[in-house]
Amino acid sequence: MDAKMEEGQPSASASLSATNKVERFVGLVRTAKTDDEVVELIMAATSEPGVIAFQELIELPQVQSLQNSANSSCKAAYRLLLVFAYGTWSSYLREQAQLPSVSPDHQLKLKQLSVITLAEKSKILPYELLMSELGLGDVRELEDFIINHCIYAGSISAKLDQKQRYLEVENAAGRDLRPGQLEDMIDTLSNWMTISSDLLTSIQGKLDWANETSNAKKAHQIEVSEKIDEVKKSIRTELDIRQDTVMAEQSPGCDAMDEDPSGSA
Repeated sequence: MDAKMEEGQPSASASLSATNKVERFVGLVRTAKTDDEVVELIMAATSEPGVIAFQELIELPQVQSLQNSANSSCKAAYRLLLVFAYGTWSSYLREQAQLPSVSPDHQLKLKQLSVITLAEKSKILPYELLMSELGLGDVRELEDFIINHCIYAGSISAKLDQKQRYLEVENAAGRDLRPGQLEDMIDTLSNWMTISSDLLTSIQGKLDWANETSNAKKAHQIEVSEKIDEVKKSIRTELDIRQDTVMAEQSPGCDAMDEDPSGSA
């Protein structure tokens, strides 16, 4: 059966709730007394529903200090936070040996983030790609996950096409920018602006040429029209002269003048 399912964009209240949650975690980390407390807060924040942005947490001094800690669990928690900020489910699996164990809520969050990341790269996501990236075994499991944990959760606005077996994404929630990604985006936008400027210049040149051609054509048409009018006027004048000549030749006065005045034969 072919079906298409669509949901709107995340509501303003949902976005506000996520923002409030992040701010709450930031406040708690700032007042944390030990690294262990910070680690606990990281584990809580990364599993919290609706929280998908972690840059504010990463930049806190209490969090930054974990990467240089002598405690391996602190380093592992910091690495896990980076995975949630920039990574996906598959990247977690690759680094799993160096990361702390995660709960089902963590796993769910990582898979949601994976879908958002895929949506950033393409608006058409085949089922096969999604199942491979999310580690899901069948289509029904995939569709249930997309509907219940992505569309209804507000992570994406999209349509499921069961017949064509793909997900068509309209909008997706924004994730943290990876290190260097902002510079890449700036370069991409700069290149786009350059290409757009060149394209506009080319279009303007063609418009100018078209206008010049049109003006030249109009001028030529006016010139031809004027010449036609001149020819018509000349023809009318010639016709008028000939008509006057014929009328003069046929006038009775002319015939009388042609007769012999003496009346002789």
